[in-house]
Amino acid sequence: MTGLPAFPEHARPGAQPAQPGRPALSDRLPRPWLFPLLVFAATWLLILADWYGSDAVYGHAHPWTWHFLFKDALYYLAIAERGYKRTSPFPWGRSGSAIDRRTAFFPLFPLLIRLASYLTGGNFLIAGLVVSVLAGAASAVSVWVLAARLCDRRVADRAVALYCFFPGAMTFGMLYSEPLAVALGAAALLALLDRRWLLAGIIGALSTAERPTMIVLVAVSGFAAAQAIWSRREWRALIAPALTPLGMLAFFGYLGRRYHDYAFWFGVERDGWKEHFGWGEHTLRIMLWADPGTSRYAIYNVLLIAMFAAAVAGIVMMFAARLPIPVSLFAILVVATCVVSSGQSTKPRFVWAAFPIFIGAAAKLPRFLYWPVLVVSAASLAFVIGWWPNHYFGPAP
Repeated sequence: MTGLPAFPEHARPGAQPAQPGRPALSDRLPRPWLFPLLVFAATWLLILADWYGSDAVYGHAHPWTWHFLFKDALYYLAIAERGYKRTSPFPWGRSGSAIDRRTAFFPLFPLLIRLASYLTGGNFLIAGLVVSVLAGAASAVSVWVLAARLCDRRVADRAVALYCFFPGAMTFGMLYSEPLAVALGAAALLALLDRRWLLAGIIGALSTAERPTMIVLVAVSGFAAAQAIWSRREWRALIAPALTPLGMLAFFGYLGRRYHDYAFWFGVERDGWKEHFGWGEHTLRIMLWADPGTSRYAIYNVLLIAMFAAAVAGIVMMFAARLPIPVSLFAILVVATCVVSSGQSTKPRFVWAAFPIFIGAAAKLPRFLYWPVLVVSAASLAFVIGWWPNHYFGPAP
C-alpha cells in the first residue's frame, strides 16, 4: 500500500512495546509512562540551573519570578487575578494600553490558574506555577503516549526527549500557555485515533478556548471525520469538528457581549499587537535577512531561521515515517499559522507546539544523528533560557 496511512485505521489498541532488540528505556521502569515524567523533570533541572547560572554570569540576583513571569506571563496572571477589563475605549487607534491588549489572550489557561488559586489560599503566583508544571508534565506524557501508539515505546522515548529539550521547551519555566496547548492537542489526536468523536470534540473545544492556533483542530478532526464517513459511513464522526470550534466561538461571543463588537478580538490583534494574516512575506524577509525588525538582532534572526529549518526537516521526517495524515496535518497547520503571521514567524515555542515533528524525527533519525541532534537542541535550549531574558529587546522567542 502506498501513500500515508489512513486515520483511524492506523490506530493500534495501546502503547506498543519496543520492537525486538534492545529494550526501550521506558520498558525498564516500573511503569513505562514514568519515562516522560523523568525527562520533563530533567528539563526543569536544566531550567533551574540556567536561571541561577545566568544570574551568576551576568552578575545578577534575580528571584525566580523574574524568569517565570516573563513578558506575556504577566498578562495571563493579570487575567487570572482580575479578569478582562469591564469596558474598553476601543478603537484606540494604534496605541492600545496593556490592559486593553489583555483581551488578545484566550481564557482557559488563566481560568485554570484562578481555579487553582482556591487551593493555594488565593496565591495566584503559586497557583500559576502549579498549573504550569502540571500542564508541562501532561504535555510530555501526552506526546509520549501518542508516539507509542503510532510507533513503539523506543520511538516514544526518543520523541519525548526531543520534545522536552527543544528550544521551545523554555516555556516549561514560564507562565505561558503552550504546554497546555500541546497536552490538549495530543489528547485530541489520541481521541480521534480511538474514534471517540464526542471526547475529541470536547477536548477540541477546550483547545480552541486555550489558544487561537488550536483552531487547526477543526481541519484535523474534519479530515478524520470525512475519512470515517467515506470508509465506514460513520456519520457520528461529525460530532468532533462540530464541537471543536465552540471554545473559540464562546470566547468571541463573550467579548462581543462585553465590548459590543463580535469582531473585537481581531481588532485587538490588529491595533494592539500589530498582528494580521499575511502570505508568509514576513517570514520570507526573515529568511533572506531583509526584515528590519529582526535583521539588526543577529542571534534572534539566526534563531528564527534555524527554527524554520527544524520545522521543515521535521515535516519531511513525518512524511518519511508515514504518520497518519491528520497527525501530520496538525503539525503542518500549526507551523503554517506562524509562517503566515505578520509579526510572529517561526519562534521556538510556536514550532515546538507542532509536536508531531518530534515523533517523525524520533522514528527516522538514525542513531548516529539522533544523539548529536538531541545534544545540540538541549544546548540551544540552555542558551535561550539563559541568554534571552538578559538581552530582552522585544518579542519573546
